[in-house]
Amino acid sequence: MAPNPTSRLDHHTLERYETIWLGIATVMSVLLAIAVFASFLSGTTPRLEDEGGAHHLTGVVNGRIDPKNFAGTPFATPGVVEREDGSVDVFVVSKAFQFEPPVVRVPAGKRVNFYVTSADVLHGYYVETTNINATVVPGQVAAFSTTFRHPGTVNVICDEYCGIGHHNMLNKIIVEAPKP
Repeated sequence: MAPNPTSRLDHHTLERYETIWLGIATVMSVLLAIAVFASFLSGTTPRLEDEGGAHHLTGVVNGRIDPKNFAGTPFATPGVVEREDGSVDVFVVSKAFQFEPPVVRVPAGKRVNFYVTSADVLHGYYVETTNINATVVPGQVAAFSTTFRHPGTVNVICDEYCGIGHHNMLNKIIVEAPKP
């Protein structure tokens, strides 16, 4: 027998359902508050203050730069720079459907520090065969490091839609065998 469509739930039944949903919402709010508090205690919050000179980039303060004024930063001439400790710094500028430089050559077996920024809009920097996948925000520097173990070519793509020419944003990293 089908229920009567005009029948309504009585006041006590509705109150019980409301109490159950209020309890669920309360438990979820408490769990969220605990997670946020635990995040602060464990130090997993983003740091906006300078961490005692953790980077060595001229013109970059707290991971931020003025995207309209690259002249005072290493991003004025994007490319590869070898450091005294043997590691390699790679400076990349994402802009208007291209990465500068379009081809990056790095040695295999050495630590490679990437510094990527955007000159115009939000971009992505996804390096295939690695766990590097960064969102590149104008005015900020995305920094990450990796060591390429084997020589070869690695493709880089923009994985954040950035406009009508987004599909043309490709870059290559050529990993070269170490020099004897």
